[in-house]
Amino acid sequence: MRTRWPMDGAGVWLITALVAASAGCSRPDPPAVIAAQQAAAPTETTPTAAAAATATEAPATADPGAAAAEAGSPLRAVGPVATVNAKDIGAAAFNAELDKLVGAGARIPTDRLRRIAHNIIARLVENELRAQAIAEHGVVLTRAEEDEAWREFTQRFVDEAGKLDEERMHTELRNARSSPEQVKDHLRQQGLGRKLVEKLGRVDVSEAEMRTFYDDNPSAWVEMASRDVRAILIRVGAETSKADKEKAETKARQAHDALKAGGDFELLAKTYGDGPQPPLHLVRNSGQPELEAVAFNLKVGEVAPPVQTRWGWYVLRLVEKNDQRTKPFVEVRAEIRKSILARKAYLEERRILQELRRKANVVEHLPF
Repeated sequence: MRTRWPMDGAGVWLITALVAASAGCSRPDPPAVIAAQQAAAPTETTPTAAAAATATEAPATADPGAAAAEAGSPLRAVGPVATVNAKDIGAAAFNAELDKLVGAGARIPTDRLRRIAHNIIARLVENELRAQAIAEHGVVLTRAEEDEAWREFTQRFVDEAGKLDEERMHTELRNARSSPEQVKDHLRQQGLGRKLVEKLGRVDVSEAEMRTFYDDNPSAWVEMASRDVRAILIRVGAETSKADKEKAETKARQAHDALKAGGDFELLAKTYGDGPQPPLHLVRNSGQPELEAVAFNLKVGEVAPPVQTRWGWYVLRLVEKNDQRTKPFVEVRAEIRKSILARKAYLEERRILQELRRKANVVEHLPF
């Protein structure tokens, strides 16, 4: 069986995965990112997996504390839940993780709750081991690196006009019981972890590995037919009055006529629309059927009559027509190398953490 390794160099983002799962209208992750998430999944039981398992196991009856737990008793840790090389991990971090997984009033027998608690503590211990190693070896993340990680994360919330939809981002983060500050901290920790692997690990990629990966994943390099268009957008919201909607349609038709007459695109975009919009890259079944239907029937340089969408009126000019093709190896070589490195770095980080745990003085204290 051929192994399909991940296609996304960023690896797995816990918060990103939660956001993507909770967002019905988010842009779907490309298959490469999904492959990365699957390939990088830890082999040991994770807190999330443990929480899911609680829904499928048979009820426990032998534990005298089960009845209280099933009734939703607030079981809280007090004091240190673990000690790592003489440094305590306090109850606050444990309780916060427990709340995310279990929630208030959850009806979970005590024996299952103990398994969840053990998994949470194991992860907190790993985080502390990683933090101690980062400090010991002087690993730091630059502000530019932090900003780039945040920029990559927010790209999933950029709308068709190229603007960050902050309202949607904050809504989806709330649904995932997270916040921008928590995401930024998680991204920072991931970046520090990658740098720790670079310093302590043994990660390299050969030309033969990249060639094999390319040959084993032919469908990954197929680029679907697409159209690149410039757009003038006259926005119309759901609460816009009928009179203003009619004015918006009139402006769209005036912009179209002026373009057909040879008017300057940038100037007309400012005059009639909401300012210059970034080029749109459209493929079939991209979730914008109105624009796709128009763009795929245009000739290069041709201007289409105004088309109405849920965002407002669009006037499109076709800039480039791209037929379906298979990308050659030389074009995707850097992407492949980044993907293989991400996979190897993840495995190497697991090895490093296991080695740190073996050498460390770790004492765990189950709170119940």
